[in-house]
Amino acid sequence: MSSYVFKSLIGNMKVISSNNKITGISRTRKAVTNTKDKLLLRAAFQINAYLARKRRSLSFPTRQMGTHFQNRVWNHLKGVPYGHTISYGQIAKKLRTSPRAVGGALGRNNLIMTVPCHRVIGKNGKLTGFTSVGGISTKKRLLRLEKNNK
Repeated sequence: MSSYVFKSLIGNMKVISSNNKITGISRTRKAVTNTKDKLLLRAAFQINAYLARKRRSLSFPTRQMGTHFQNRVWNHLKGVPYGHTISYGQIAKKLRTSPRAVGGALGRNNLIMTVPCHRVIGKNGKLTGFTSVGGISTKKRLLRLEKNNK
């Protein structure tokens, strides 16, 4: 397992790889590090391009470990288009579960932006529940970035 912390437009980001796949992307308070790992550098380059509004998706290989239910939620979320939002309730209805269960699965998402949990909002349009460093303010920044780049 390798990791790399790099500076981004929304603060320091940490990417983690294992077996030639990215297994974690998160904001961090840790200091910037160096790496020669090509996959980690590719992921950092794409994330920075995404945050600079130069790309709308990330295309490096990923692997996320979770329960069958968590994977169903994460896979559903990958289908939410760039610049759009969906509510916890809408996902819950589609997957025949509760909004709270959807929130629980999203809280365990290790791949922010790749699995775009920032696009999930409360049924009244309120921004809720974002476990990344920076919390709701990070979620707002990501949504604003996408909205202004539609």
